[in-house]
This record gives sequence, structure tokens and C-alpha cells, in this order.
Amino acid sequence: MKVLYIGESWLGSSARSLRDALAEQPGVELDEIGEDHYFPKHRTLPARGLNRLLRPLHRLELEREVSAKLAAQKAAVLMVYKGSGVSANVIERARRAGVFTVNVLPDCSPHAFGPVLRTAIGQYDLVVSTKPYHPDNWRSIYGYRNRCVFVPHGYDPRVHLWSEPPDPATMDCDVVMAATWRLEYHRLLVALSELLSSTHVRICVAGNGWHQRSSAFPTHWRFQGSISGRGYGAFLRRGKIAVAPVTREVMTGGRRQPGDEDSTRTYELAASHCFFVHRRTPYAQSVYDDRTEVPMWDDANELATLIFRYLPEDSERGQMARRAHQRAVPAYSIPTRAREILRHVTEAALGDSNCVERGE
Repeated sequence: MKVLYIGESWLGSSARSLRDALAEQPGVELDEIGEDHYFPKHRTLPARGLNRLLRPLHRLELEREVSAKLAAQKAAVLMVYKGSGVSANVIERARRAGVFTVNVLPDCSPHAFGPVLRTAIGQYDLVVSTKPYHPDNWRSIYGYRNRCVFVPHGYDPRVHLWSEPPDPATMDCDVVMAATWRLEYHRLLVALSELLSSTHVRICVAGNGWHQRSSAFPTHWRFQGSISGRGYGAFLRRGKIAVAPVTREVMTGGRRQPGDEDSTRTYELAASHCFFVHRRTPYAQSVYDDRTEVPMWDDANELATLIFRYLPEDSERGQMARRAHQRAVPAYSIPTRAREILRHVTEAALGDSNCVERGE
């Protein structure tokens, strides 16, 4: 099966991890386009403003590259990881050329990332979503008629897998969390800081947006910017307890839509041999045993209770981290997910010989 893959290419991104896993599967011949090469991200306001002006030209350049690659490779499948910059025109042209089109959607709502993705997502032959509730709600909530299937997130063995537990001597944080700043997470940590105010629990937080808001928290809490690659796991392994938050609800166009049941950290923390506590969701409870593997919490009060409960229990934390690791490795790896995605693609495309047989 010849696959043209479009997604971000930086080390540690979920798009790159899936790309690499697909390329290693038997019978897959993969070519790629790095979407981030066409839509650069800038931090300064002038550069971001200029980037918005140039975005239509960037999109046109990407469309030309996709057409050229499809023609040269004679790909059977065009697979796009999210693809906020991939227009419906690209998908329609590929389908007219007999190419089976697949979107891998890693986010809560296909409506939350601009009109290009919102329109294009309904044009794919198949959407592979990481959200367990998407297939049942694909038409009723989101308004699409194409096929949607569920394949969960996973961890990248080359980035997130650690075969041994962390050395206790390296644990200089009591509680760690790695997540981009969100108002929901901010409120959670503010409430937690009040509950822990009479203690000196060492909290370390990494992720974009936290450092500039650090004044809202106790002075002994430590904040740093975004981390990726092996540094991500190394940071999390510094903590006795890792916190895995999820956003349970999102607002899109003034409407409430379902949020996360899990996230990539749901699997990455277990692969990194971390003891972690996870926001309670029905799906997370089906992934781990919350009594013997991953304790779960609903709010700051319950989170604080778990911190007080497990901080002094080094042996119990180690046993639970080991059980979660054994459950996740290798069952929750991205190579395992890649094989499941390919199975869905093959089954969905079986009726179209142009999509599966071409080039074999």
C-alpha cells in the first residue's frame, strides 16, 4: 500500500510518531509532506500577523506539492494528521484521482480549528478519531456523513518508553504536571495551591503559558516552558506523583461540545514508568484500574486527597506504576495503533481496487 502522509514533522509530535510507525509496517510504502514546513509557527505578534496574511499562499503551495506527490508516487492512500491547513479542494482532487483519503483527528472537536478543517473533514473517505465518543456523535453533534472510527492515542516507544523505574535520587519534585496552560487547568492548580497552603509540597509544572502566570502560585512552585522529546519523560520522572488532567468540555462557536476522555499523556506516563493520577472519565476507567494502577480524581479536593494519600507511600506508588507500565507496554504503543489504523483503512477501502491494489 502506497501512502502519502501529511502531518507535522517535529520530534515528539504525535503526527511524526504515527508517520514513523506507519513507515515501519510491512507492505507500506510511505512518502510524506511536513505540514509545518508550509505553515510556520511564529511567537512575535508582527511575525504572526504576517503569517496570517501569507497563509492563503502557503495553502496554495501545499496543494501544488500534494498534487505533484500523488502524481509521482501514484499513492493509494492520502493520510492527513489533523490537517488544519489542508483544504477540501486537496481532498476532493485526491478522491477524483482514485486515492482513498483518511484524516487522523487527535482533537475533541473538528469545529475548533478554523473553517478550513471544519469544511474539509467531511470530505474524507474515512476519519480515524482518537475520541471514543466521535463515531456515535459524528452526524448528530458535528453534522458529517462520512465514516468515522475510533483508535485511541498512544505512546511513542522511541520517545516515551523507559524500561526501568526512575531513580528516587532524581525525584526533586513531589508533584509534576506537563500541559499547555488552559484556564481550566489554571483554576485547578489555584484551588490545589489553597488546599496545600499549609504544606511545602514541591510542585513542578512544565508547558507553554505557565511561566508568565507563575505569580498566581506559591513562590516555591517551579514553572518552565514547553518540553518535548526525551526531555518530556525525563521531566515527568522527576516527580513522585504526576498529574494527568483532561478538558472535559470545549466551547466552539458559542456551543458546548464534549471534551477529552483521555490524552496522549494517558499512555505516555505509563510508558515512562511514572506513578500518575488521572482525571476520572468513563473511558480512562476502562483503560486502567483506578484501585491498583492509576488512581483517579474529579476535582481539586480529590486530587489533594490523593497527593496526601500517596506521597509517603514510596513502595505502593512503585507497584502501581509498574502495573500501569505492564498494561500499557506494548498494547498502548503508537505502532500498535498504526496497525489498527491500517486495518480500518484496508477494510474501508476494500471495495475500491484503485485504493488498495495500486502499485502493489
